[in-house]
Amino acid sequence: MSKRIGILGGVAAGKSAVARAMEARGLLRLDADEVARQVVAEPVVLERLVERFGPTILDKNGDLERAALAALAFSSEAATANLNALVHPEVRRRLRAQMEAAGDRPVVLDIPLLLDSPLEELVDTWVFVESPEAAREARAAERGWQSGERARREDLQASLAAKRARADHVLENRGTIEDLARSVDTLLSALGLLVPPPER
Repeated sequence: MSKRIGILGGVAAGKSAVARAMEARGLLRLDADEVARQVVAEPVVLERLVERFGPTILDKNGDLERAALAALAFSSEAATANLNALVHPEVRRRLRAQMEAAGDRPVVLDIPLLLDSPLEELVDTWVFVESPEAAREARAAERGWQSGERARREDLQASLAAKRARADHVLENRGTIEDLARSVDTLLSALGLLVPPPER
């Protein structure tokens, strides 16, 4: 069985940046957000979302307006649970299929709320991305989020302390993207997943 790495961290900690860096080094990245975008674009799923959250989640062309859906779906625990019930089973089915198709290739799971997902049982190595609150708040602002939105979403998740306690490794994300890439290299080397270039 391939090595399966799960990424944990606070909202806007840089989890996807870490997963993409691992992907660039040969790991297969399973991107739950990308799979979810495919699922919600399907007519039958979109129809159910409109029934639950209303027509304001659609743009003028009748396509899903993701920001509008997010504003409603993350407004309460009940609303989030409703979204998850509509979308997550199919997302999980597709991710499991991708994982099975990976064979012996190492996999990194780029999956929000992974610790609370049934997919967490597939992880054999957990990595917590440590990032200061100010940096996470700045990244959230770059996404166009209003002040307080990051903290509100974080409050709906498992605590940072719980995520950090579950981790086998802690990866610091306090500097540049180049600093992060070097940290990823160090981690993958420790896991035996980074093959150094041949000496000349």
